[in-house]
Amino acid sequence: MALPTLIDPRKLANQGIVLEGQFHDQHLPRLGAAVSSIESPLSALVKFEVDEARAKVASGTLSITVSAVCQRCLDPVTIALSTDFAAQVIWSEEQLTNVSSNREPWIVVDKMASLNELLEDEILLALPLVNYHEHGQCTGDTFLSEDGQGYNEKEDEIVGDNPFNILQQLKK
Repeated sequence: MALPTLIDPRKLANQGIVLEGQFHDQHLPRLGAAVSSIESPLSALVKFEVDEARAKVASGTLSITVSAVCQRCLDPVTIALSTDFAAQVIWSEEQLTNVSSNREPWIVVDKMASLNELLEDEILLALPLVNYHEHGQCTGDTFLSEDGQGYNEKEDEIVGDNPFNILQQLKK
């Protein structure tokens, strides 16, 4: 089932609504630009509630599969992303101090808010900084040492004509 793109998060929180469904890649343009391709729809379970401090809260879990470029071999690598999130609905930036420390602020100025933008933000934060295949599955593994820790400069250091040797001499 598809999730609605525009919602009234305060009304949903007051009613204690739970939304479960998916967003397809046309609703996730920033994620599409950040990866090579989106392999599966974004699946989400979002629970809206009012906490003990009367704050409106949206929390839940997200999962999606994307394809990105492996930074070792430059071939496509499939990445399964899954994350939990918790956001507190506030009216303006002046209310940032009222947001609980275990929640992210979700500034909703108008009555309606974009649910797909909130979920896209959370999944973008879950993307790894650098994408690699698993050890042993990458054609770029030839640059790793036997322990899988990467290139060891000390073992292969060339002592000969190094352009930085002059700086080392000046330092002394």
